Amino acid sequence: MRVQARDGKILGPATTVKQPLLSVRDVRDNKMWITNARFDKDSSGTVLPTFGYGVSRNAIVIEPFTGPLVPTTPPHPPSGPYWLQPPGKGQGELIVELPLTEPALLEFTAKAYAPDEVYASATMWVLPGMELLDDPGLVLTIAGLYATATASAAGGIATVTAIVTMMCGCPITAPVSQTPPANEELYWPANEFEVTARFRKVGTQNESEPYKMSFAATNTFSLSKQLPTGLYVVSVVAVQPAETNVGFASTTVDVS
Repeated sequence: MRVQARDGKILGPATTVKQPLLSVRDVRDNKMWITNARFDKDSSGTVLPTFGYGVSRNAIVIEPFTGPLVPTTPPHPPSGPYWLQPPGKGQGELIVELPLTEPALLEFTAKAYAPDEVYASATMWVLPGMELLDDPGLVLTIAGLYATATASAAGGIATVTAIVTMMCGCPITAPVSQTPPANEELYWPANEFEVTARFRKVGTQNESEPYKMSFAATNTFSLSKQLPTGLYVVSVVAVQPAETNVGFASTTVDVS
């Protein structure tokens, strides 16, 4: 068993990624065979440019860049599909052993965090004596983005900062028109993501229009907006449209 981020890597050692958990339930009699077993998260696998034996069938797709190419040779990999090679045995996986005495229709459910609990599941028949140990194993795909938000205010201007990563914790780096940080993976260019913030004054139902947040640094998007005096709820939405990945975070800011 493995848990992979949609369009990303195995949920592994990144500091933003909590350890995913597995539960196994018999669909027919509701018996719980496993509850919250821990996946190993020592490694998240390796991104490869070509398909090969044992890779995850969940492709990673880099979208074409539509902005100006400066410098001429973009630092990100060319657009197109890439493949995830799982790490070595025992890493980024969980071997499931079940003492079955008859065929069972089982539901395998992975719980991850974004930072709230999110889930992915698959249902399949499993028979006594069956061994399914070839890579990549049964891969459960966790959709979404991991997003958090903070806000502060000074002189009537609210500043919002959002931290956004793939569910595997992989970094979102500079668009191809900028120089990327040194020694960082470059498979998740910031131009694939749309991050916006809305403001709603506490005690009212009127929420502002969405304001686009600008890419500021690795995983970081920011916005500064002048607002009337008051306490505001700030809602941040991060979207990777091509992959239907969505993240949400909220905070408050007191503008005086």
